[in-house]
Parts: sequence; C-alpha cells; structure tokens
Amino acid sequence: MIPADRELKPGLSIRHGGHEPPLPEGSLADILRSTAARFGDRPAVFVPSGDRIITITYAQLLERSENVAHWLMTRCQPGDRVAVWSNNAIESVLLQHACALAGMIIAHFNTGWTDTEARHAAEKIEPSIGFTGKGSRGMEFAPRLEKIADFPVLPLSDIGGISTQRHEGSLPSPGADTPFLIQFTSGTTGRAKAALLTQLAAMYGGWVRPAVYDGTETDVWLNPAPCHHIGGSIAVILGALTTASCFVVLESYDRDQIVRLMRDLRPSRMGGVPTMWHDILAAPDLPSDKAVKIVTLGGAIVPPSLVRQVGELTGATCAIGYGQSETGAATGTVPSDPIEVLCETIGHASPHMEVMIAHPETGQPVPYGEVGEICARGPGNMTGYWGDEAATAETIRPSGFLRTGDLGSMDSDGLIRIAGRLREVIIRGGENIYPAEVEAALMTHPDIDLAAAVRVENERLGHEVGAVIKLVKGASPDIKTFKAHAAEQIAHFKVPHHWQFIDEMPLTASGKIRKVELEKLFEQDT
Repeated sequence: MIPADRELKPGLSIRHGGHEPPLPEGSLADILRSTAARFGDRPAVFVPSGDRIITITYAQLLERSENVAHWLMTRCQPGDRVAVWSNNAIESVLLQHACALAGMIIAHFNTGWTDTEARHAAEKIEPSIGFTGKGSRGMEFAPRLEKIADFPVLPLSDIGGISTQRHEGSLPSPGADTPFLIQFTSGTTGRAKAALLTQLAAMYGGWVRPAVYDGTETDVWLNPAPCHHIGGSIAVILGALTTASCFVVLESYDRDQIVRLMRDLRPSRMGGVPTMWHDILAAPDLPSDKAVKIVTLGGAIVPPSLVRQVGELTGATCAIGYGQSETGAATGTVPSDPIEVLCETIGHASPHMEVMIAHPETGQPVPYGEVGEICARGPGNMTGYWGDEAATAETIRPSGFLRTGDLGSMDSDGLIRIAGRLREVIIRGGENIYPAEVEAALMTHPDIDLAAAVRVENERLGHEVGAVIKLVKGASPDIKTFKAHAAEQIAHFKVPHHWQFIDEMPLTASGKIRKVELEKLFEQDT
C-alpha cells in the first residue's frame, strides 16, 4: 500500500505528461484513409452474427463509410448533427466514420434515457437527422424518437444498404480541429450536458492508452462499452483505428457472449468497469489460454483483489484510465506501475496532457498532498458545451484548464488519487470526508464486493457517512466487523454510521454507480 502520509517534497500539484510518443497527424478522416491504404486487407471489425463472425477489412470499412458520407451530404451539411439512439451496431460504426469523413457531428443518445431526457438532448443539439435501432430486450427506439423529433428519423439498419451504394463526387476535407462528436455527460447529478469534441480530441482519447501500452496492428479489442459512452465511441472504435487493429462490435454487455468470444477470437485487449469484470471472472468456463494482454479499467475504484484476479485468471496486465465526457483520457497508469499504483491511484498525467490539482475557488495549484479539484489541459479536452456558454465558462478557465468536478490529490511523483466528486463531499461537523477514501477502506475487507459512500443529512452535524454494501456471495452483513475494519484505516469520523446492504448497485448505462439513488435509501434515517 502506498503510504498516504509519506513525506512529500515541496512543490505544487501540476504536471505535464510529456510529448512522447508523438501524436498522429491529421484528422480522423485522414487516419482512416491512410490506414486503409497501408492495411487494406487487414480486419478492421469483427461482427458477431449468430454462430458466425463477419469480418470487415479496412478497405471495406473506408469504402462503406465513404458511401454513407456521400449519402449524408445529399441531406445534411458539414457541421450538422446526426443523432443515433440504439444499442451498439456495425451501422453505428459506419455512421460515425461517415460523419468524420463528411465533417458532421455525431451524437449517440444514451440507451437508458427516458423520453424526457431524449427530448432535452434533441432540443439542445437540434439534429438534422436521426437514426434508431434496438435497445434492451429488443425494445425499438423509433416510436419514442419520432414522438419527440422535429427532424427525419430513419431506421439505423438502413445504413447497411446505404453503405453498399456507390456515389460520385468529392467529400469535404475536415481538419483535426473540425467538430466531430457530441458526448453527453452521464447525467448522474442533473440533466445531461452536451460536450463537443473535435476530431483531434476524439482521436487523442482513442490513441493514448494503446500508445502507452504498446498497441499494435495485430491487436483484437473486445470491450462491451456502449457507443453513447467515450469507452465505446472513442476508446474502442478510435483506439483500434489509431493502431490499425481490429475490434469486435458487441451489441451490449452479455457475459456469456464475451466469454465465448474470448475463446473464439482470443482478444488481446479488453476493458470495462470493475462491476463487469467481477461478473466475467466468475464465469465457470472462462478461457485459460492467457491470450489477453491488457485489461483497461476505469469508472470506479478498482479493488486490489480484482487486479490480482485479472492477472491470475486471464494473464493480462491491468491499466487504469481516468477521463470523462469533457476530457477523454486525462491520466492513466503506465506498464511499469506496481499493483499499488493501479489500485490506489489514477496514475499520472497522460502524454501531451497537463494535469493540475487546483483550489476550487482560486483555480491555483495546491501543494503536493492537498486535496483540490482535478483540472486538465491539452488535446483531449472538449471545446465546450453545445448551446451552453455559461456552463462552458464555468468549466473551462481562461487558462484553458478544464474543471473536472472531481476531487483528488497529487504526490511529488505526480501520482494522482481520486477523493470523490466536488458535489459529493461529505461535510460532517466541519470535517471534509471524501467518499473514495471511505470506499477504498471498506473494499479491503474480503466480504465486501462493492462499497459506495454517500451523504446522509444530519441536523446537528450537517452530514453523516452512509455506506451501501454489496457483499460477496455467501457473506453476512456484519456491521460491527465492517466498522472495526474501516476504523483501522480511516479516522473515526469517516467510519460510516449508517449502513444498507443491496444485491446490486444501481448503475448508469455506462456502469457508474448512481449515488443519487443510493442516498434515497437513507431518507428514513434523517
């Protein structure tokens, strides 16, 4: 374990990740064309279809994406928004590349949204056209979007036929700074905002992790992240593109399918949030051939036991990445980092990115070891929130540093620890308590699978600490033991006073814990 109170050298919490390896040049359109020219016969995408695996090469991917781009140009203009509301599909991938080629902006709608949330998104970005597919359990999004849309809504499946129709004429020449992706925030604390990313920012988010962890054109990516999340639209689709490698289109998270594809395709790179990997590693028929090289985890605290299990059961090295809709890959670990760094930190500033721990009010860097707001500046940042100048000005400081809203600290080696969300700080009797610290302490107990610390209102103290616990199978809810265990690692005022035990954590569609829902469990305690 890294001592949290180890002696720190004097200094301020601001670091640049360096300029190596160099960034790829050009737009996403340029990268797709150059990759197809060099590796035209190489598989770009694997598409499971029943018992078959359909292979699309880079030459075919470019041709089909260009056909869709030409078709879009007959109906939309560069800069127009193209909405997609569907589970993952090869048609979504073709549409995303087509938007890059046509200089348009793609916006994936969250498959977990209500009609009210979808209406808010549509009114915010005003799409010129929308495409719908299927959601969970075969639910169709078409009637729902048609009810609220004032723009044409077409079946996403139409893209398949459109992609085979040849067109004459030329396409625009978008640059790296061309707006490309509207990434909606998760909306766990309010209405989703629309972060606008350029082709450079999106490319960077896909490029950086394989660049640091030795990605090659022989890699096969298997990751169930949805396209409405940066894990799918950027890390998977564009991560594979920047290394001329291949990825598998997974409609949604299905443990049995993932395990089967691990055996059939022998992927070398996988990812997901910790909750998914707890599930995958428990599969009775998990392949034992150790083909997986890298498993990238993020979105939640990663317990040491999970990192060890991933290594023991798959043979893979874990990589930890930190980012959000507004800045796709601000920090991450490197291959030489020991297990303690993977489990207790979010790594270092990523290459070409600058990370600062700032005082939330002044925006100035705080000393090493002090908790402040994590801020990032560099090519991975959004340009702003679409249609919301006030929120943009509040989030991006004049210096160019983007305020993440997350709290953390940096040590003199540049390692960064998450302390929680700025708006989730638990203030008990004037003492600031950071949920991540409480959760990390609880999850070192062998009977605790997942833990979430939340605020519980208290008239005298302001807040108290509430813990929501998901136990490992067969364990008992022994509050006295759990309190004693936590008290060995954190101060007495940080030890949870209120406890709830649940079978499953409520999650967003991207796998993040909905703490707003967890706080409701304690309403009767206030």
